[in-house]
Amino acid sequence: MSDFLRPMRRFAAATVLAAAALVQPAAAESPFHTGVWQANGANGPEGLVLSDWLVFENGLPARWLYRKAGTNDANQFDFYTRAMGESVYAPVEIRVYRTGEHEMTYTIFTREKNKKEQTEISKVSAKRLSIPNYKNSCLSVENKGERLFGRWAGTSASSFKSFHLSKSKLTIDGKSRKVEAMPVRTGRIGIVENGQPIAFLTDGGGDYAVVQWFKPGIDVATMMDPKKEILDFASEEIIRWPNGTCDRQIKSRLATMK
Repeated sequence: MSDFLRPMRRFAAATVLAAAALVQPAAAESPFHTGVWQANGANGPEGLVLSDWLVFENGLPARWLYRKAGTNDANQFDFYTRAMGESVYAPVEIRVYRTGEHEMTYTIFTREKNKKEQTEISKVSAKRLSIPNYKNSCLSVENKGERLFGRWAGTSASSFKSFHLSKSKLTIDGKSRKVEAMPVRTGRIGIVENGQPIAFLTDGGGDYAVVQWFKPGIDVATMMDPKKEILDFASEEIIRWPNGTCDRQIKSRLATMK
């Protein structure tokens, strides 16, 4: 894990920050931070991989980004963060600020609950290695069409080897069950069994998606409400699209760091 990301690990068990209205990614194209970057910190160049709403670590989606209201202009986004599998926002926030056509600063900071003051943990400059929105950007969650439906492979961050979703059936490791798959928003499908929501299938960008299993008590109205952000899941499991080429593209871009 990159040294400039270590503070996020250190604060992973943190208490909840005050919630704010969240702005979803634009429908037309990915925000400027989506892509592969060379972060230039005190220890030299390091790779930084971001999808529209996730930070990647060790090749897999690792930390959700929840855009804060009021910071969604063309050049700056501030995010609450949540580690995969955690049920609350971390006290660590992230700011990306565009400083040029292919440059930005990437800042990790903490903020005490209900206070404006913030403590900067790490700030690095970053240079883009990927092409912005090239073929809709392989790390984008936009314009993926029916990709969420179909066959997925398990990863080291899942408890199963195969996952297949159609509009009426869910099959995990060869065992099928009747379900109803409901589009919730761009990049997210709700899965309902016998009238009871059981999971989201959320596009993570790149070659990955996340199966977010609900705890008991989630109803269809809550699942479908775009203003509600569910954080507390029974588990979150990462799956990979077998036909994906994004991992290879990321590796190729990171190889150009100097």
